[in-house]
Amino acid sequence: MDRNPRPVHIKLAELTPRDAATAPTRVRIARIITRAEHQSELTQGVCWMEPGEQTNRWSSREEFDPTEADHWYGPVDETYYVIRGRLRLTWDEGVFELEADDTVYLAPGWTYHLENVGDEPAFFVYNMTPAQE
Repeated sequence: MDRNPRPVHIKLAELTPRDAATAPTRVRIARIITRAEHQSELTQGVCWMEPGEQTNRWSSREEFDPTEADHWYGPVDETYYVIRGRLRLTWDEGVFELEADDTVYLAPGWTYHLENVGDEPAFFVYNMTPAQE
């Protein structure tokens, strides 16, 4: 990989989202910053979730256990910043209720599940490091 990354300006309107059927956690996403495209050490993206929509369970544990999760990222640090909507994030030891202007940190080593529990579509920005793609 060429480690001479350059600043970029990306417009959300110019991205093509991945539909829920092909996205890793089964909700509509668009990857904005990636290792392959930008030589970045983090991944940034956005996610849209309709009311009642849920992700599968995903893991950031050191090793993948298919009895605990449907998808595995490996040990990553992840953050979400909620722009609109109400989300419930469930993890191994609890639940976080999230709404617009909330940030949540997903530490590596846990299993997670996300659900839109509001009456409107939810939209949030996420970051992961190390980069996934």
